[in-house]
Amino acid sequence: MITLESRLTGALRRSLGSDARAIPEALRWELPKDPSFGDFSSSVAFKLAKSRRAAPQQIAEELAGALMRQLAAEGLQQWIERIEPRAGYVNAYVSHAAMAQMVRQILRERSRFGLGRAGRAPRRISLEFVSANPTGPLSVAHGRQAAMGDALARLLRSQGDHVTAEFYLNDEGRQVELLGRSLRARCLGLLGRPEPVPEDGYHGAYLLEVARAFLARDGERILSQPEAESLPQLSAFAMDQLLQNIQHDLQRSGVHFDQWSSQRWLRTSGRIEQALEALRRAGALYEADGALWFASTKFGDDKDRVVRKRDGELTYLAPDIAYHQWKFERGYELLLNVWGPDHHGYIPRLKAAVAALGLPADRLTVRIVQLVTLSRRGTPVPMSKRQGEFVTFRELLDEVGVDATRFFFLMRTMESPLDFDLELATSQSDENPVYYVQYAHARICSILAYGRGRLPWWVRWRPDLGLLREPEARLLMRRLFQYPVVLRLCAQALEPHGLTTYLQKLAETFHGFYAKHRVIADDQRRSAARLILVTATRQVLENGLNILGVTAPRRM
Repeated sequence: MITLESRLTGALRRSLGSDARAIPEALRWELPKDPSFGDFSSSVAFKLAKSRRAAPQQIAEELAGALMRQLAAEGLQQWIERIEPRAGYVNAYVSHAAMAQMVRQILRERSRFGLGRAGRAPRRISLEFVSANPTGPLSVAHGRQAAMGDALARLLRSQGDHVTAEFYLNDEGRQVELLGRSLRARCLGLLGRPEPVPEDGYHGAYLLEVARAFLARDGERILSQPEAESLPQLSAFAMDQLLQNIQHDLQRSGVHFDQWSSQRWLRTSGRIEQALEALRRAGALYEADGALWFASTKFGDDKDRVVRKRDGELTYLAPDIAYHQWKFERGYELLLNVWGPDHHGYIPRLKAAVAALGLPADRLTVRIVQLVTLSRRGTPVPMSKRQGEFVTFRELLDEVGVDATRFFFLMRTMESPLDFDLELATSQSDENPVYYVQYAHARICSILAYGRGRLPWWVRWRPDLGLLREPEARLLMRRLFQYPVVLRLCAQALEPHGLTTYLQKLAETFHGFYAKHRVIADDQRRSAARLILVTATRQVLENGLNILGVTAPRRM
C-alpha cells in the first residue's frame, strides 16, 4: 500500500541526495506525541549534524525548505499543509484534503486498511513461542507468551511478512520419564494400592484426571506389566492427554500454530547427531571428564557447555542446536523466539551454537516475556495453591474471558512485568481498557444503525468531508491517519503493546468527539460527513482489535 508516509519518505530521500545513502535508517517518519510537532516528525537532522558540522536546527531549516520544494515538484503539496523545523526536528503537517482522502481510503479498503510491506521486501520468519513442556497445564505466564507471540505473528503478517508460528515439544528425556512415574503412582492410588509420587515428579491434581482416563482405557492391565514395559505407555498417554489440553486452551484463546516440532523426531531423524557432527567438523566440540562439550566461549558465551553427559544422555542444548539448524535449512530469513524469563541466560549459548555452525547469528532474535502477577482489588492473588498446583491459563480464561485476557496481556512491553487486575478486567466501566475500546466500537455500530435510516440516500451518497473542521473531528481524523504508521512501528519494534495504547487513544478521541458533537443532527450534510467519519473509526477499531486477536462486538 502506497501511503502518504511512504511518499514523504521518498521525497525526503530525494531532498537529501547523497546524504540519504549514509543514513537510510533515519529516513523513517515518527508520530510525535505533541500535536504541535505536526502529524509526522523526522529526527534526520540530528543524524546529519556530525557529518555536516552544523546544529540540528540549522539543518532542519534547510531540509524543510528543500522538502517543500521537492513535494511541489512531485505534486504532493496539496497533501502537506506545511513543513516546519522545530527544535531540530523536521515536522510535516498533513492537509485537511489528505485527511479526507484517508477517510475515503479506509472505507474503500476496509479490512485491508493499514496492511502493507513496510517499505521492504517480505521476509520468511519462523516465530516460535509458548513451547511449554507437555507435562502439565499451561500457566498464566504461558498464556501471556501465547498472546504476545500470536499478536506478533499477526502484526508481522500485516506488514507482508510470511510467518510460520511454531510450537516446540520437549517430548522425551528425564522429565517425560518422571511424568510416567507420577501417573503410575496416581493410577495405583486410585486402585487402592498407594505409591508415593516421585519427589521430583509431578504432584498436581491434574494428573488424577489423566489417571482416571488411563484406567478407563485398559490401564489396569498395562499396570500389571513389568514397570519397564508399562512406563513408556504411561508417559506417552500422559503427554498425549496433556498436549490435547494445551492445544484446546490455545485454540480457545485464538492462538494458532502452523508447525508443531518434536524433540523426539529430531533425535530419531538423526538431526541431532548431524548437528553435533557439524560442530565437530568446525572444531567446536571436545571431550572432558567423560562428557562431550561445546566450546561456546569461542563464539561469545561466558563458559563452555555440555551437550552430552557422562551417562550418554543429551542435555537440552543438543536438540535445540539441531532444531535451529533445521530452521535455517528451511530457508527462514529471521528466526524469532519468544521465551519466558527463565531462558534469559540461554540466549548467548544458542547464538554461539548458530555462529559455530557457520550460520548468521544476527538472524536469530530472542524476545523475553516477563512474568504475570494476579491481583484483585489491589490485593495480590497467590499464584500457587498448594504443592504441585498453580493458577492455570484455563482458570484465567474462565474468570476473565478471552478478549480481556488477551488485551491485558498485551498492554505492557514484553520485558515489563505485568500486574493483571482481575477485578478491573471483568468490570464494565471506562476504567477497563478493553471494555472502553470495545464499547466505542459497539456505540458506533448503534449510531450507524440509527443514522442510515434518517438521512436521504442522496445526502449519504457524496458527503462533503470538508465540513469536518471542528478540532475534535480533526483530532479524530489525525488518529485514524496514524494507524498504518502504528502498525509499522509495532512490527518494527517486535512489540504489540503499542497497538493497545493506540486503540485506547482512538476510543478516547472518538468518545470526546461524540460527547461534543451529535453525529445525526438537523444539518443533514454535516451529519452525513460525521457519519462517514465514525464509519471509518469503527473500521479502524475493528482492524486493530483483529490484529490483537480481540473481538469487535456490535452490541454490548
